[in-house]
Amino acid sequence: MARPSRTQTLAKLDFKEPLIQAGKRETTDALLKRIKTLHQKLASLEQDAVEIKSMDPVRKPLIKDTILHHKDRGVKAYAACCLADLLRLYAPDAPYSESQLRDIFNFFLVQITTNLKLSTTSTQPLQISRNKSNILNNESQQTSSQKQSASQSQALQTNRLTDIPYYTEYYHLIESLATIKSVVLVCDVPDSDTLMEGFFTGFMEIIRPDMNKTLIRYLRDILVALIEESSSLPQGVMDCLINQFENYATRPEVLSFQLTVDVCNQVADKLKRPIYAHFSEIQSTHGRDSSQNDLQILEESHKLLLTIYKFCPDLLLNVVPLLEDNLRVSEETSLRQLSVKTLGSIFSQRPGAEDPSKRFPSAWRSWLSRRIDKNTNVRLTWIEGTKGVFTNHPEVRAELQKCLIERVEDSDDRVRAALCKVIGSLDYETALHHLDAHTLQVVGGRLADKKLSVRAEAANALTKLWNLAYSEIESNNPDATKQFAWIPEAILLNGCRGSTSLDARCQLTSVFKSAILPLPQNAEDEQAWVDRLLSVTSRLNEDALMALRKATGLVDYAKGNSPFMAFVQTCEDYNGGVIADGGQDVKARLNFIIDAIARSYFGDAEKAKRDLHEFAAANESRLFKLYKTCVDIQSNLGLIIKSKNELLRRVHQGHDGILDTITSLVEASAWNIVNQSSIPPLIRRVQKPESEASSTAAAKILGILAKDGLPMFKSHTAQLVLAMMDKKNDTLVEVALQALGGVCKIIPDVTPTERRPVEKATTIAIEGTPRQAKFAVRFLARSKEPEACDNLVNSIIKGFQKADPIQLLTHLKALTELALIRPQSVEAKSDDIMKFILDDILNAPSPSADDESGDEWVEEDTLEPLDRAKISALKFLTHRCLAFSREPTAEQILLPVLKLFNSTLENEGMVNENTREGGGARCHLRLRTSTCLLKLARVRTYDKALARHSQFDMVVGVLQDPCYMVRHLYLRKLGQVVPTQRLSPKWNITPVMLAMDPDAENVAAGRLIMQKIVAACANSPQSEKIERIEMPLARLLHFLAHHPDVRLNDPEVAEGTEDTLDEQNLKDTARFIEMYLDSVAHRDNIGLLYYIAQGLKGFRDRVGDSKPLWTLAELTEVIIKNRSEKHAWPIPVYPGKVKFPSDILHHADNPEDKQKAQRAQYLSEEMRNWAKTLGKRSINPISAQTTKKVVIDKDTSPGTTTKRKSSSTTKTKRKPKKKRRVEESDEEDEDEDEDDSGSEDDDEDEEESSANESEADEAEAVIGRGGKRGAKTKAKRAVAGKKKSKKPKSKKPDPDEEEEDEVMKDGEESDLTDLDD
Repeated sequence: MARPSRTQTLAKLDFKEPLIQAGKRETTDALLKRIKTLHQKLASLEQDAVEIKSMDPVRKPLIKDTILHHKDRGVKAYAACCLADLLRLYAPDAPYSESQLRDIFNFFLVQITTNLKLSTTSTQPLQISRNKSNILNNESQQTSSQKQSASQSQALQTNRLTDIPYYTEYYHLIESLATIKSVVLVCDVPDSDTLMEGFFTGFMEIIRPDMNKTLIRYLRDILVALIEESSSLPQGVMDCLINQFENYATRPEVLSFQLTVDVCNQVADKLKRPIYAHFSEIQSTHGRDSSQNDLQILEESHKLLLTIYKFCPDLLLNVVPLLEDNLRVSEETSLRQLSVKTLGSIFSQRPGAEDPSKRFPSAWRSWLSRRIDKNTNVRLTWIEGTKGVFTNHPEVRAELQKCLIERVEDSDDRVRAALCKVIGSLDYETALHHLDAHTLQVVGGRLADKKLSVRAEAANALTKLWNLAYSEIESNNPDATKQFAWIPEAILLNGCRGSTSLDARCQLTSVFKSAILPLPQNAEDEQAWVDRLLSVTSRLNEDALMALRKATGLVDYAKGNSPFMAFVQTCEDYNGGVIADGGQDVKARLNFIIDAIARSYFGDAEKAKRDLHEFAAANESRLFKLYKTCVDIQSNLGLIIKSKNELLRRVHQGHDGILDTITSLVEASAWNIVNQSSIPPLIRRVQKPESEASSTAAAKILGILAKDGLPMFKSHTAQLVLAMMDKKNDTLVEVALQALGGVCKIIPDVTPTERRPVEKATTIAIEGTPRQAKFAVRFLARSKEPEACDNLVNSIIKGFQKADPIQLLTHLKALTELALIRPQSVEAKSDDIMKFILDDILNAPSPSADDESGDEWVEEDTLEPLDRAKISALKFLTHRCLAFSREPTAEQILLPVLKLFNSTLENEGMVNENTREGGGARCHLRLRTSTCLLKLARVRTYDKALARHSQFDMVVGVLQDPCYMVRHLYLRKLGQVVPTQRLSPKWNITPVMLAMDPDAENVAAGRLIMQKIVAACANSPQSEKIERIEMPLARLLHFLAHHPDVRLNDPEVAEGTEDTLDEQNLKDTARFIEMYLDSVAHRDNIGLLYYIAQGLKGFRDRVGDSKPLWTLAELTEVIIKNRSEKHAWPIPVYPGKVKFPSDILHHADNPEDKQKAQRAQYLSEEMRNWAKTLGKRSINPISAQTTKKVVIDKDTSPGTTTKRKSSSTTKTKRKPKKKRRVEESDEEDEDEDEDDSGSEDDDEDEEESSANESEADEAEAVIGRGGKRGAKTKAKRAVAGKKKSKKPKSKKPDPDEEEEDEVMKDGEESDLTDLDD
């Protein structure tokens, strides 16, 4: 600072008397008075405006021990102020030596820290710090700090800062040191490090809540000045600062911590190097040792680092590269993992709006690279650290999402689970606006993960986000709908895929029930509960809707595969093991049912068995009653909620070990998605729709209930009658009729007795839509007025000639339904009906004769009315045949119909050559004819007649139809029937006909059907298994040898020449054989298959030339050998004998001809060389030990939601409505279920004799109420079957007991479906 000019008058200190009176014994008051006067005079002088020498007389006395060590606080306080003023006035030159300055500043420090400290007996001095190597176990010190803070707060109430004696002088002293910066002289005095440490620790101790902000700012300025002036920061100062971060980071309101943060932020540049040295030393000392102690020290240091970064981020600019270097350490996994975690936390914190990728670009790239670290724990730590980064830094979200998506296929399930958990932990707004839909869908893909933990985290994440978005989805918010509405569908689809394991299916179903459609807390929320179901249903595709239908439990209930009611009833019969007569049977029945439940609904079957047995052994009637209420289809929502809660509470109190199993059992078995309380709200939504989507969804659910859950309507028949009377709402009328007709069938007591419902139903059957007519007829057939059906038939016949084309479709639908469920009413007028159908419908020239569209598929409702009537007429003829399938005249009724069907197929969809139907109509007629033949084949008598009077290649030739939709829809029908093994064995080769289908999806569906055929026969007797699995190989080769499109005979080759094959045809044929072997062949039957192929050369073809058959047999031998070589399977000599099908083969005329054929080779050398590549493709061989019985569900189709390819055989255009046609076909399939098996009554006597089915097979069909017997009956039969001989004689059914006027459920068997040898 510049001195004043010489001309300027300098002030002089006006203090004449000596400060210390020599030789006199004076009082303290006198000394205090003089030194106070001196302070006032010095304070009044301005810096650089005073004559320095005038102050010399007081300069030395002030540092005398008499002053500095005076016993009076006032003397020392004023002396400190005077010394501070002298330093101010003498500046920039200090008037004292270095050692004197040291004493002076030490004196200042003592005065400030001693006198301003809060006086309390429990307050202890703040420790300077611990050593860097001793930074552990700070918990006790934190507790001490908390106690100190509490005692300080108590002392503040009685000892305010401003009440401290001489507070003004201490304030003046601090102000002078802060403003004049004279404190920087501390850095030049001896032992300056100790002094600096004293200032820091002392200031941390004296700061208190009642200090004014200016005084605190002065303290901060003093400490900042000391740091800025020091050449190197003393270790004690570093320890003091770090101690504050360690002890008070969780309590940032502590003033000493705030002071520390302020100081560090002020001098961040000065502290960067010491901070770096601090952490670097810890890492160099402890970073290369794998001991637990060293690792803990490192963890504590990184915790401190994060604390510092949170409050003073600029201090760590040099430390972040140190962490980056740690990421490259290949050997120290723990250090790498810890650094990844710390960097993730650093990037997650948001000290402003700064992008971490720009603030630390190199460290950011290195941190991102750890997502592919070789160590799983490092990758896992990286995944866990991404949440904060994603939430706090929108600038890097796109880059981070790409990196996260890469890890969704990580080899370690913990990483995949962690990724799902991170996504699920995001808040709603972030997930909605900043998370890509693709990322969510990738997480949705983990629902199919093989690991339970990954599936659980994925499901929890998605359901949490969906629940957060539900209100917005319900309000049709477009963003929320697009982002989250697909989640329930994904859960359902992943839970019902054919490849889904039982464990995964149970898990996803449980998640769906508990998180997507949970039971309400009380029954008053019934409407909201149903609306939530409607909201979900309205956004499901057809496959997901079918999965929802299965999740409700209605499908198993309707098929009789619901064992829960039988379980609780058997538990009651078991009586805790105390049984009188028949005890062993009850126990065996209980074991059987428990085994079925455990293997069908639990991933850990063994634990489930133990827990269910414990539940049964508990023999608590209250528990049984509560569970029975939960599974009773008649229970309402209130009863289910109350019973479930009480049941689980009682199990928790008395049997806590089985609580998880019982909870899962209740989730799986209770009517918690739909029950009888759902029906009134659903009817209201159809009757008075809030939106079209909710109305459509409500109608779908009511249709499902009317199909599978009819007992739920028992108490709602009055409401159904009112609904069917509606004059405006056709949908409501339709679902009401469907439900009413069904419930009147199974519970005749609830059938309305009034006349009006019958009259209304009759009117609808005549004037309504075809679907309404169908359900109206069902109601009429079960009404209390048996003549209603007769009157309806008469009315329809009278209106035949008058009906318009559209009304005619309604009449035909009504007659078709009547022909099956009320055949006597139709047969009374059969001559008139058949004459009209044949003359005026089927044989009438088609108005679409000019249609040149070829084989292009169109929607059925776009066809000409007469063509649609022809399609309906074919179904009527089929139903009429089915209705009389048990009659002696059945075949006489069938033959004209069969002739008509054959003509339709021979004419490529035209009924005959004169009707000239157009291309679109021909496609539908071919499809309907083929499905009708398949339906007829399910009756044993008709199946034999088909074999005699139809060409099998024509019947199944529709699988190679030029129209894709014909092939696809027939394949779906085939998939419903063939795997049940109720047709003759020759039908088992039909899926193989898809081997050359141009659409890969159809080929895959065919393979799936073949695999399900194998699974369905896995537990059959050996002879039957050979007949249905291996022997069809002979039928396949015979079929291929005579297939019109696979011609092996070359007409230009002279007769008798060995080389009679076209090479390309042979290559095409090999694809069929390979597909069959792909699905059937395994290690245990390869010898038998080879034996069959080899044995064919010893037989003659009954149909034509045998050489094509022998050639294909030889080719099959080559393929089997190649396949065995590929999988290292030996081909053993088959020791037994098998019976070849005599309907297509016969023995040679003499042994010489047989030997000649067996020795001859029908494949040329060139073809043999080419055939060496066959059968060597990589496949998944079928296991021979398939024990689980698999049945294709009749409403499940192979891939109805994906885009179809066009057929290569005929180039046709596909309309965009094709997918909708598939969905409509699904609906038609469901409606026709009752029709499909119309002639298949359940014969219990015959089923009782079928004791050759294994217990494992039976367990898969444990059943409750529905189309089959009850589960208790089934279990009894399974137990009783063990006691019978292996081949009991079948009992003939009593025709008097048959109910011919009832529609039979799918899955029922009778003598009509058991093939004779």
